[in-house]
Amino acid sequence: MATPEKWRKYLEDYIPCSFPTFLDNEGADSKSFASVLVRLEHPYGRLMSFSNNCGVDVAVVLNVAWGIVLQAYTGQDATCFAVIAESNLNIRPCRIRFTSDKVVSDILSACQSPCSEKTGDHDIPASHLSQDGGFLASEFFNTCIWGPMQGSQMTSETQAADMNRNALNLFDLVTRVEVPRVEVDKSITRITLTYKRGLMREHQALAVAKAMERAISEIISGKERLDQFCLLTSEDRRQMSLWNMNLSDNSDARIETLIHEWCRRTPSAVAVCGWDGDFSYKELNELSTGVKHDLRHLGIGPEVFVPILFEKSRWAVIAMLGVMKAGGAFILLDPAHPPKRLRSICDKVSARLVVSSVQQADLAAGLAGHVVIVGGEVATAGMAQHVGEHDDSMDCIAAPHNALYAVFTSGSTGTPKGVVNSHSSFLAAMPVYLKALELDNNSRVFQFASYAFDVTIFDALMTLVAGGCVCVLSNADRSSDLTSAIQHFGTTHLSVTPTVARILDPQDFPSLKTIVLGGELSASDELLKWVNNVRVIRLYGASECTVMSIQCTSGPASSIKTINYETGNCCWVVNPQNHEQLRPLGAVGELLVEGAVVGRGYLDDASQTSETFIEAPAWLQELRQGSSTVYKSGDLVRIAADKSVQFVCRKSTQVKLRGQRIELGEVEHHVRLAIPSATECVVELITIPDASRPPMLMAFVLSDTDASTSSITARRNATSDAVFAEPSASFRSQIASITSKLRDALPSYMVPSVILPLRIMPLTGTDKINRKLLRQLAAALSREDLQLYQAQQTTYRAPSNDIEEAFQRFFAQALGLSLDQIGADDHFFSLGGDSLTAMRLAAMARKAKFDLTVQNVFDHPELSELARHTKLVADESQEFPQPFTLIAGSKQGIVRDAARQCRLPSRVIEDVYPCTPLQKGLLAETMRDAAAFVAKIEVPLPRDVDLDRLRQAWAAVAKANPILRTRMIFSPSYGMLQVVVREDVPWIESDEVESQELVVVGRSLVQLILRRRPSTALFLHIHHAVYDGYSLPLMFAQLNNAYHGETLAFRPASAFIRYLATMPDATDYWQSMCQGLESPSFPALPHPSHRPHPDSKATHTVCVASPHAREYTPNTHVRLAWAITQAHEQGLLDVFYGTVVSGRNAPVDQIESMLIPTVATVPCRITLDVDSPVRKILHRIQDVATRGIPFEQIGLAEISHLGKDAAHACSFQTLLLMQPTAVEQNENDFFNTSTSDANYRADATYAINLFCTLENQDLSVTALYDGNIVSTDTMQRLLQNLGKSMQEIHAAPRTLIGDILKSLHSRL
Repeated sequence: MATPEKWRKYLEDYIPCSFPTFLDNEGADSKSFASVLVRLEHPYGRLMSFSNNCGVDVAVVLNVAWGIVLQAYTGQDATCFAVIAESNLNIRPCRIRFTSDKVVSDILSACQSPCSEKTGDHDIPASHLSQDGGFLASEFFNTCIWGPMQGSQMTSETQAADMNRNALNLFDLVTRVEVPRVEVDKSITRITLTYKRGLMREHQALAVAKAMERAISEIISGKERLDQFCLLTSEDRRQMSLWNMNLSDNSDARIETLIHEWCRRTPSAVAVCGWDGDFSYKELNELSTGVKHDLRHLGIGPEVFVPILFEKSRWAVIAMLGVMKAGGAFILLDPAHPPKRLRSICDKVSARLVVSSVQQADLAAGLAGHVVIVGGEVATAGMAQHVGEHDDSMDCIAAPHNALYAVFTSGSTGTPKGVVNSHSSFLAAMPVYLKALELDNNSRVFQFASYAFDVTIFDALMTLVAGGCVCVLSNADRSSDLTSAIQHFGTTHLSVTPTVARILDPQDFPSLKTIVLGGELSASDELLKWVNNVRVIRLYGASECTVMSIQCTSGPASSIKTINYETGNCCWVVNPQNHEQLRPLGAVGELLVEGAVVGRGYLDDASQTSETFIEAPAWLQELRQGSSTVYKSGDLVRIAADKSVQFVCRKSTQVKLRGQRIELGEVEHHVRLAIPSATECVVELITIPDASRPPMLMAFVLSDTDASTSSITARRNATSDAVFAEPSASFRSQIASITSKLRDALPSYMVPSVILPLRIMPLTGTDKINRKLLRQLAAALSREDLQLYQAQQTTYRAPSNDIEEAFQRFFAQALGLSLDQIGADDHFFSLGGDSLTAMRLAAMARKAKFDLTVQNVFDHPELSELARHTKLVADESQEFPQPFTLIAGSKQGIVRDAARQCRLPSRVIEDVYPCTPLQKGLLAETMRDAAAFVAKIEVPLPRDVDLDRLRQAWAAVAKANPILRTRMIFSPSYGMLQVVVREDVPWIESDEVESQELVVVGRSLVQLILRRRPSTALFLHIHHAVYDGYSLPLMFAQLNNAYHGETLAFRPASAFIRYLATMPDATDYWQSMCQGLESPSFPALPHPSHRPHPDSKATHTVCVASPHAREYTPNTHVRLAWAITQAHEQGLLDVFYGTVVSGRNAPVDQIESMLIPTVATVPCRITLDVDSPVRKILHRIQDVATRGIPFEQIGLAEISHLGKDAAHACSFQTLLLMQPTAVEQNENDFFNTSTSDANYRADATYAINLFCTLENQDLSVTALYDGNIVSTDTMQRLLQNLGKSMQEIHAAPRTLIGDILKSLHSRL
């Protein structure tokens, strides 16, 4: 009888072999089972005859067949599974290893011996496994096969039923081969596949069962080579053919032409926004044309490759487009790469010249005989000479098949290999790329990737083709302050690797619409933090093939939706050893890509090109005539039932680290050169089980000095103690020199983080290097173990001061270490740090008010040195300004004037600072109309309220929030000022509430009136200059908290005032938004000087479904709905009205909890396009609003001074206000904080005032309007159309605007 230990020993060389799930877990039933049945093509007699001729049991044939199926669906050459013996119903493990050098007869013979053992050494009764909790099933495998053994006695039906139940308790998938008890040479063999419903669907299970049938048939047909086995069913072939029936056509368009069209249509729009300046589309066209002329004079034309060498700069885009216009093909170089590598690339393309920035000119001079400088005063002046010349950039210089660019990737020979892509392959990817990413002329695309990688080409060219803006950050910000850079550019689209995405917080990027993840695998749980905020695009491609798969995930985490976009190419999955054999759907195989997106091949490498870019296989030529070149990706994938491509692993030794492809052979080549004594060298990507430790490259080196004389058997059975050599002092002293040599030859991402000396190089059972064992052993090494192999070993020294202790905490958090593992002399990168963790470290330090950049970390990686060179700075934006510092001039004079106008002694004047534009406008209106913007809010109180306690609570709220103790005065020198006074807010007891009025200038703008009869109630009279709809619920919440004994934090308004004083110039934004506005305001006034008096009220509530376009805010939806309503009423497509914004997006610390009025009234202009879908207009509205956040506090008065168009935009007569969501009442709240109608009227000064709330799928609108301007019927019609528009916008974001307008017209 076997024990679990015997099983573990028997299977110790095998990794767990689990049949993969074909389903995501959403809604899957993981406990219940279902079955499918297929019949073997041949009678059972044929199977018995074959097994007899081969000298093996029938069970052996079935086991090998199931092993072949498992190999296909798991991608593992070493398979293992459970076998139920028909003779005694015991369970034994079966292991089968498939290698390319073994034929089927050898595999059958190798499997016969264990199956024919009579000792039962490996048998365990199913009942024992059940008693043991079934742990063995999950530890080794999840599938089981149950079939007859030749000559065995058949089990009874009762025994079979019991066994079936036991097997289903232990395994996810059970395959049973049954033979009816009739004459065997004529009987039908049935294959029943019983599976957990959480594993697959019925049609998928049927495909697996048919694959088993195919495997048995292929074996007994006498085929010997496994790569000749075909498991594909006719149903799968038909489905694949349907999926891949149509290919995208080659395009004759030219990228330069498409970009030039935007230069013609929108010359003043920003094409490139860089840290070093901007280019309009007009400038982009003129400057790139200048580069074109220079290059043509130097002989650049089709099929001539031009290296481009730039640091991150706006000029790199000019250089790219200039080379394209000249007809040449460009190669983007990263100046951070070693000069040797750059020279080898330039030599490979026989570069005549290099296009370079001024800063990289010296480096470029060493790469080619001629350097063309782009950028800088001299070069710009030279290019400007061509402005006004005939622009022949649209002349057909390069044909669609000509090279557009080349990208150099890692090569196994130690030399980079260049992949050439043509104009046509790029254009083939363009339509789906633009559609999936929703790129348009409002997009701002952040160019993060290194110039060495092709994603940066897509970021630039696809954006310009769409008419958008390419945002180019600096090299410093790329590594030190990525978050701030993304925010600074108002980024809407961001392409990064999942590794970079992990260190970013979606909440930091309000403008971001789409994030593109590519370059490496992204786990599903990593998407959850993004999908609630932005659309997540998972891009799967290769340098050799522009786009292979695009998948979009969006929606809230509770209902994520995934869309697979048709990319215009065809994806096929084939046997990794034989591309003439297609794999079944769901099986693992090598991905082949067909279509116009396939590149041209490798530059001057016919051999590698012919291996990777192959002629169409025979099965493809049968499908369609004239099949073109097919790209063999080298990726092992499976294609799911929804046609999505799921990456499994690389077929070769090529890996990806942080999104960058690495040919391990190239790294190994350079490690051997750096270590002459190395006899064997292996480089592997090691994934550490600890999620806080990122994957890393490790080099395993066997040298003459460390090698032991071990037998082949010892190397096959190696353990960690036998494999790894102790790091000698001599070895550690060489690491720095070795690493330096590698950094001279390789980019930093290709340099191994750790070099491990070996005693022996472990081997597999087939005497190949056991890379899997090396990965397993290395992954098990602790941080302490790895530190033994670092270049430095220092004695632990504790931090000696507060700053060092702070940096010890930063190191620990960034690296995932405990404090006792980090000493004052420790080296950040020796502890496992890299550029990404350095970015994390810098962000932590800056948050703690240290002036630290990533460059500082690289310059001073030792903790004590970094602490010594880092300054602790006061972050003024996080501290409240000192009193009287926001106004220049004599403090005494300011205080004296304030005290005089407020009729108070000078000693109670606490602070003075300017009024906000909002406050100035509100106060001006109140001076004209005493009731304007004054709210009277009744707060019913329970009978048992403690009035003294309530009065003390109010005093606490006023003390913590100076805005409630603020008065307004007018100064001839400074204009309208706010004066904070040290006093209690007036508390008046009176039964004549209506007789109490607020005096605006020099008096308190807040009154509390306690009425005792007829019932006790509290009335709040408050001017809108000291509150808004957001702060009012906060104020009542604070009053509740203070009433119940909580201490309130001090929140002055002065921090917000300081922000307003430092706002950027808003002129360009508002002039651009208002330019060319000619539409009349709505509704029209009887005469220009008429002042509306909103004396009428209408309400309307409509149920709206949850929006499909969830990436857009409710405010954006409502803005569009009213724009459609107003456009329909006016018969115009260019409409404008006023809207109220919260102002809480301002970058002021703790602004979300400040009781200050931050709202602002701004004009909103929306231009509708009847042929545009709703989603596109929503995107445009939200983008304009987001870009306007820094400029929204300027005030209507200032906006109207920016020109005639701006003044007209401020003449709106409809105001739209989206009310904040109601605050949920706490059980301790002792009053109702709902907004009253009186509060609405305080805000209503326009002809139409719309107050909207959207809660629980109900849109409620209260309209206060001037009945002398708008009739009751008209107002009701407007509200009904608003509700109807909102319903259609929510329900169908693809609906055309014109269709919604037509539907409103049909309601008339």
